[in-house]
Amino acid sequence: MIDFIARLKQKDEQALDYLIDTYMPFLKGICQHILVKSCGQQAAEECLNDVFLTIWQKAHQFEGEPDDFRKWAGMVAKYKAIDSYRRLMKQQEREAVTDEVRNDGQIDDTEDAVLQNEVREEMLFRLHKLPEADRELFLMKYYLDLSNSEISEALAITVSAVENRLYRGKRKLVHLIERKERFV
Repeated sequence: MIDFIARLKQKDEQALDYLIDTYMPFLKGICQHILVKSCGQQAAEECLNDVFLTIWQKAHQFEGEPDDFRKWAGMVAKYKAIDSYRRLMKQQEREAVTDEVRNDGQIDDTEDAVLQNEVREEMLFRLHKLPEADRELFLMKYYLDLSNSEISEALAITVSAVENRLYRGKRKLVHLIERKERFV
């Protein structure tokens, strides 16, 4: 077991095969328990793949007795499944709201659609005036609807750094918009 963990930390693919063969039923059970009822079998399978990828990428972070590896892998699976559940529920909620708005006929109004499109284009134009790092952060947050923790993980920065950069970016955008309004 110690050899397996050391080999996994060194990115040995045979260790990954062993991980999958040995821990698949356990980790699959965790993902299915959290996701199947509300999100479906496919979501659970995708989550399981994410779990194995995360364990592969973060094996170097495991510190403990070899007997604790199963618990650590189980916690990785649990938190990945919970994150997937939250993301999928949020996505379903957004889709339901979008469908509801469309069914109410509010978006179907041509004038409203044109105005919304203009506002969106104007905001994208303003975003391009920000530094690339800030622009990427805003697109992830407000156009892809990622949470601050998802953004911090994707960009390999802390959550507080994400929050600070969003705050400063908003101030820059307000400044850009105010400057434009003075000249109009």
